[in-house]
Amino acid sequence: MAAVSLGNGLRIFYRERGQGGQTVLLIHGNTASSLWWERVMEHLPGSVRVLAPDLRGCGDSDKPAPPWSIADLAEDIYQFTQALGVGRCFVVGHSLGGGVAMQLAVARPELVERLVLINSAPAEGLVTPPERYAQLEAAVQMPELLKAALGMMMPTAPQDEFYRAVLEESVTKSAGALIPNGRALDVMNLVEQVAGLRVPTLIIYGQKDGLVTLDMMERTRDQIPGAQLELWPDVGHSAPVEAPERLAKRLVEFFGI
Repeated sequence: MAAVSLGNGLRIFYRERGQGGQTVLLIHGNTASSLWWERVMEHLPGSVRVLAPDLRGCGDSDKPAPPWSIADLAEDIYQFTQALGVGRCFVVGHSLGGGVAMQLAVARPELVERLVLINSAPAEGLVTPPERYAQLEAAVQMPELLKAALGMMMPTAPQDEFYRAVLEESVTKSAGALIPNGRALDVMNLVEQVAGLRVPTLIIYGQKDGLVTLDMMERTRDQIPGAQLELWPDVGHSAPVEAPERLAKRLVEFFGI
């Protein structure tokens, strides 16, 4: 892990692998961290620079007081890329990170060469019912309950040492971001903006997902010009953990790296 300080004062930690003229940027989901991408990174070619930052409030990155917006998270990532000398890159977003990736593509189109969304927050946002927030507050205070909920988001993952490490880091280092990120998704709406995107876009949808629906992904596909939707029937919400080698291979194909 390394760290970089942004112009807004935040210190962002990140994982980095490989080197070369092309860069792949991996953006994780809610209550997650760059650790979720570790096995994907292992299967990407070493001739490509791969960067996976911890979003604010998550992993080892700084944890400022909420609230924050999806636009704030995207601006953090933009500043992160600039601090590391990235002029243009392939962007991959999982879950909440898909919302951040779309916002980044809208706000900084010069940065994004190709876009991949994995069981992403839809372009219209993802609203958590108000009564659910009490349950989420309780989960944040009860690590084993939160681990169980996160485990349901990766139903086909082998329950090995890596799986346990992902869950442990999520509840110990990223749980405080769960509700602020949820609030940010509540008010996100990029439907009009993504209609103007001119970036090749692939949406991967693991169909064993209990959170994001196929209907949401179909609408997002229809809202982004030229986007393609690929269904993975045997994967749940979290392909980076459930099917890392398969995902890495698909990224290599789509990015042409």
